[in-house]
This record gives sequence, C-alpha cells and structure tokens, in this order.
Amino acid sequence: MNDKEIRVSGVKELEEIGFKNKRVRIWKTMLLDYEFDNEYQDDKYIWLTNVLALKAVDSGNFGVGCILVDSSDNIIAEGHNEVFNPYFRSDRHAEMVVMDKFEDMNRNFAYLQDYTLYTSLESCPMCLVRLITSSVHKILHAAPDIEGGMVHESKNLPQFWSDLGEGKIFSQALCSQEMINAASEIFRLNLEEFIEKIKNIHRVLPRFLRTYTLRN
Repeated sequence: MNDKEIRVSGVKELEEIGFKNKRVRIWKTMLLDYEFDNEYQDDKYIWLTNVLALKAVDSGNFGVGCILVDSSDNIIAEGHNEVFNPYFRSDRHAEMVVMDKFEDMNRNFAYLQDYTLYTSLESCPMCLVRLITSSVHKILHAAPDIEGGMVHESKNLPQFWSDLGEGKIFSQALCSQEMINAASEIFRLNLEEFIEKIKNIHRVLPRFLRTYTLRN
C-alpha cells in the first residue's frame, strides 16, 4: 500500500472514534494532522499502528495497535488490543489478534519469511513467544516497554525459544520520535485503570474458587 492508501485507511478508523473521551480526541487530532516523515521507512506503518492503538483505548482496551505487512507492502491483517472489550479475553493482545486473523483466514499458509509485523508497543513475553513460533521474519515496534516488554530481555529466554527465534529480527521500527512518543503516550492513556482491573480479577478469583469448591 502506498502512503495515500494507508492515510485513507487510518483516517477512516479515526473518524469512528473520539466522541466521548477528551484525551482520545486530542490524540485523534494529532494523528489526523500528522504528516508522514519520509526520512523514516516505517513511519507510515507506525502511524497506522498508533491509529489502531487509539481505537483500542476508545473501545475500552489497552492502547496497542498492530499490522501485518507482506513482501509487496500490502497490509494483510490489522487489529488492536481486545483484552477487556467486547468481553474479557486474557490472550487478546494486539499481536495475538492480528496473527489469529491471518492464520484463521489462511489455514494452509504458514510461510511468512518475507512478512513484517509492526506494533505500536514492544511485545510482551506471551506475544514474543507466539511470534517466534510463527514464521514472521521481522517484528518491529515503535515504543519500548521497559516494564512489560520482552524484546530487550530476549537474552533471558529459555534456550529452546532462543534457538527457534535465531535469525528473526525483533527491533525498534525506523520511525520519527514523534510517532514513538505517540505510541508510548497512547498506551499510557488508560494503563493504570486497566492494570487495576486485572489486579481486581486476581483478587476475586481465589474467592470464586473457594466458593466453587465448597459448593461442589
């Protein structure tokens, strides 16, 4: 896809969000006004992941977006975090959503050596292992995630996963600092709220299990 096609796709997504949340509207305006920086080859793709990340926030999820691009620069799958909405799914990180979409639509196609996955935020341990298991060759993120990301800690992976991932590229995308900052700030828009939600789930679960055991 060329710059214009990516712009049209992203603007269409942006037009559907930001009606209620003032902070989302501010970032919506920023992304609408942003001009791709052609000095950076990944800038337009990261812009689109940020658009999808903002859509995630607007839909009540963690602010992470992701796309899968083929060898002809076509975007063949896109998505965003869906952990909380439409219902709680602990596995529905942005990378998981995109890979699920692609693999469900292409059940007999697994060779992704020439494909690139872009994500607005550095992949967590769960997603990193999923991407190592896939044959996607290049995985590029915008913003680092020092607290929860695994790419910068990949040297600490068990030997099996290190060996399986040998030759793959996990790195920061070549994009503007403005897009990196946007990815980080959009992720943090509702981060504390949703971390607390997950902690509450962990607090409730032991009580539920005790009650269930007593009743059965």
